[in-house]
Amino acid sequence: MIATQEITDGLVLRLDPDDLEAEGGVCTDTESVRVQGPHFFVCIASNEKSGNWVPLFSEAGPLRALVPNEVKAGHPGWCESTTYFHVKQVWQAPHSAVVAAAIAGGDLSRPDKRNALTEAGIDIVYGVVFPPGGAP
Repeated sequence: MIATQEITDGLVLRLDPDDLEAEGGVCTDTESVRVQGPHFFVCIASNEKSGNWVPLFSEAGPLRALVPNEVKAGHPGWCESTTYFHVKQVWQAPHSAVVAAAIAGGDLSRPDKRNALTEAGIDIVYGVVFPPGGAP
């Protein structure tokens, strides 16, 4: 289980978007189909109360960009897998909603075994999702 004080930029958790939304999370993208069912999400920006989370996918698709494996940290299965992020779908959520969504989503990570993006990985995703000067 995750504790709110562990939530930081780059953290990857398996979240249930229905629970995330029910607990106060908001998907900022109103044009794309919202992610369905438990998925991995990465936190790309956070403060002491909330964060911005982007859903991750194992397959290419519309509005998805590749996460380079060299910017991943954690379990080899995560680091060596093909991963895409949605370039427009950002979830703004209080940390308490993330904890509830991680429980509902079946996140199995532990404090000593968390998956994450490196600082370079966060910069890549953040720069595409929130490009300087406009929309992606």
